[in-house]
Amino acid sequence: MPTATAASLLLVHGEERFLVDDAVRAWRAARRSKQLDVEVFDSPQRLDELRRSLGEVPLLDPERSILIRDPPQLAGTGKRGADPPEMLARLLAERAPTTSVCLVAHAQVAPKNPVLAAVRALGGTIAYFAVPKRRELRTWIDREVQRRKLRLGPGAADHIVQMVGNDLGAISSELDKLAAFAAGRALSLNDVVAAVAGDEPPEMWNVLEQLLSGNPGRGAATLDQLLAEGRSSQYLLAILAGQVRDLILAQAYIHVRGSAAGLASELRMPEWRAERLARQARLVSPPVIATWLRALHDVDRRVKAGEVADIDALRIVGMRAADQVRAGSGAKP
Repeated sequence: MPTATAASLLLVHGEERFLVDDAVRAWRAARRSKQLDVEVFDSPQRLDELRRSLGEVPLLDPERSILIRDPPQLAGTGKRGADPPEMLARLLAERAPTTSVCLVAHAQVAPKNPVLAAVRALGGTIAYFAVPKRRELRTWIDREVQRRKLRLGPGAADHIVQMVGNDLGAISSELDKLAAFAAGRALSLNDVVAAVAGDEPPEMWNVLEQLLSGNPGRGAATLDQLLAEGRSSQYLLAILAGQVRDLILAQAYIHVRGSAAGLASELRMPEWRAERLARQARLVSPPVIATWLRALHDVDRRVKAGEVADIDALRIVGMRAADQVRAGSGAKP
């Protein structure tokens, strides 16, 4: 797998979100080591403001660092109202020599995309992170275990994958938990089984993620599949309500602070989870996500009162949420 760099021009892309974000964290850490503030542009459709930042030489700082997250110019299909990728490619070529740029796409950028071609032509670094295959996943887990100086019994890694799935962010969080639990001692398979109980099915992380994607029906379908597999509806209801509540808290925090800095500490959760919430917070308006939480609480109340069937009610909530997003009412303007 590629490694993150402190390159002056870096494009990070790929389907494996945790590795993409990890590479960006490494780039930002290198910028901070030079005592530079990083200017962030989130999904910029119009590029006028970015043009000024790229072209200007800062008056006080010797250098400038700019992070451009998920610009529509890197997407496979152009977004209506957005400046074309050719314009962003020209801006990169015209940037001031003291300006470092990191472009991020949480998907694979097409090989013929003008921005990717410009980064390559300008001598920049391109890092691509695909979803790891089974052997690559085990290699990554072994490396992370060694980095944390964990000593795990035979079968421990298999159990982690079985309980958590192939979400690298979730696996990283479990390994952090094991490192704290071990406190330097070796852990047997039984120790790992007790610590990684798999209380929250990894598929549940996908429901909200998919509801806020370009194909929100996948979120409703995943929820329906979990119910069809015999998962407890009350358990799924509680987990989903908790995730929606966390998203509301994240939106409130970002609204008050103006950024997601410090969100993980405020909500007492791993960095990868806070970053996911910060990204999701930009994808849905607070009033809409509030209606989802009210709907989940109403289902819980009505199920306990015997007014509705729990499975059908939860399915309806998922389908209505998907319809809201599909109709455009769930997305921020």
